[in-house]
Amino acid sequence: MDTSQIDARLQEYTAAEHRIGANLHELEDHAVYRLFTSGVLQGKTQAAFAAVQSTDPSLWDLYSVMSSALDRVRTLRGSRSWLGGDERAELIKLLTGREIVIRSDDVPLLNRDLTASAEQVERASFPELIERMRQMYEPVRAAISQAETVLDGLLPRLTSADQTLARLRVDTANLGLDDREIKRIGETIERIRDLALTDPLSIPSGARASLDEAIHDAGAAVAAARSSHDAIAHDLTEAHDLLDRCRSLIAEVQAERERATHKVVLRTPLPVAPNTNAIDGPRGLAATLEPITTRRGPWQQTRRELDGWLQRARRFERQLERVRQRTHEPLERRDELRGRLGAFRAKMSGVGRSEDAALTELSDEVHNELYTSPSDLDRAERLLREFTAMMAT
Repeated sequence: MDTSQIDARLQEYTAAEHRIGANLHELEDHAVYRLFTSGVLQGKTQAAFAAVQSTDPSLWDLYSVMSSALDRVRTLRGSRSWLGGDERAELIKLLTGREIVIRSDDVPLLNRDLTASAEQVERASFPELIERMRQMYEPVRAAISQAETVLDGLLPRLTSADQTLARLRVDTANLGLDDREIKRIGETIERIRDLALTDPLSIPSGARASLDEAIHDAGAAVAAARSSHDAIAHDLTEAHDLLDRCRSLIAEVQAERERATHKVVLRTPLPVAPNTNAIDGPRGLAATLEPITTRRGPWQQTRRELDGWLQRARRFERQLERVRQRTHEPLERRDELRGRLGAFRAKMSGVGRSEDAALTELSDEVHNELYTSPSDLDRAERLLREFTAMMAT
């Protein structure tokens, strides 16, 4: 190895020394590393970092050993352009051999062989020392990187989660809701915050997603409760409107039934509308709505009773709608037959058969049946079929 090769090797190790020193100093300034060395670590994080910290010699001790060894080489090399044979040999030995003393321990007399030395010395070459330092550095870097990922993802979220939870607490109190889930989420946030300061590596990877889901579900539950609470006034108005619609339906069914009875021959009796007592009687819908309207207790009870009342009232309204439809059917059938008769008469005129005596007589008979009260709709439909058949011949 000539002088240029010695200088190149020394340059290589000096550059490695500078990079290692810079990285170690930056590591010491890293916020998570300062947390790791604060003495408050617990659990998984403490175990992970203790394995590195308890190593003897430590990473920083090895860096000092490396720097001292390089200082010795640099001193021996000096700035001379020419090296003597002994100096060259010593430099080659220091740069390539296992000449760096990593540690030296006294060996008690009873622990050593007759020919053994009283001192046990561990030595390494520069490449071996650098590799050993790298193997010690990687677990530290990996632990800090993992903790930083967890903390960067969680700590900002904890702040916003606190703000969201504060709003949910206010809404829960104002609405008189069960706050057990809100308390549970608050305890989870505090537990995660404590772990972030003492044992970040034990925080589950899905902690943020689980926290977000819990807050979302709690917020949705509170929003649904608020919506249900705020809808009470509207639903009470709807309840009174529903009563009015039911009263109108009963009156309409009664009037339509009476009209159909006079206008059409009914072979099947039409359904009868419920008595107005179903609405305005002592146990009618209006009477059962009154205590709900005037209730002063918890709104949840009012909500439950009002929902039950609305369900019954809407079912009653649908029943009245079906009865109304049934009472409309006879007169709708009569009107449909009248329309068909008008169409056939127009057709009869259009094909030049308006002077056909038989057709005219049958047409008049259908007309009289449909326009004379009460109309026999079955007879009118039978006559209309005869009229249709005669038109086809």
